[in-house]
Amino acid sequence: MIFRPAMRLALLSLTLMLLMPALIHAQGMYRWVDDQGGVHYGQTPPANVQAEPVRRASPPPDRAAQERLERALQGSEEARAQQRSAAEERERQAESERIRRENCEKARRNLATLTERGGRVTVRENDQYRVLEEEERQRMLEETREQIREFCGDNAN
Repeated sequence: MIFRPAMRLALLSLTLMLLMPALIHAQGMYRWVDDQGGVHYGQTPPANVQAEPVRRASPPPDRAAQERLERALQGSEEARAQQRSAAEERERQAESERIRRENCEKARRNLATLTERGGRVTVRENDQYRVLEEEERQRMLEETREQIREFCGDNAN
């Protein structure tokens, strides 16, 4: 792209205007006292005067703002910890509920097994089957009904 002289001058002026604040900021500030005792500040001191560079002090930290920030960060961390704790508790409760449901279903299946076929129940022990005695079957029925009350929250007949 070819620039005409007027365009070059405009681009140069624009560039200088954009860089001027940075150039001014980069220059130091000086303090000097004139012959009448007046204090002056400027970027370029007169040649015949002893000038001292002025250091720009950063503003003192706002302690109250810093404390508010620290409290907010601490509160944020505590809130995250509480959220994690609540999420973990929900997961534990969900797992406990899942296990309770499984136990309920197993107890109901056991009750059905103990009451079907006219009460004649066979069990497998050491790769052999045997028929439960009525007393043992009644004890198992009572245990199973208790499990149903515990895990299912209702009474089993």
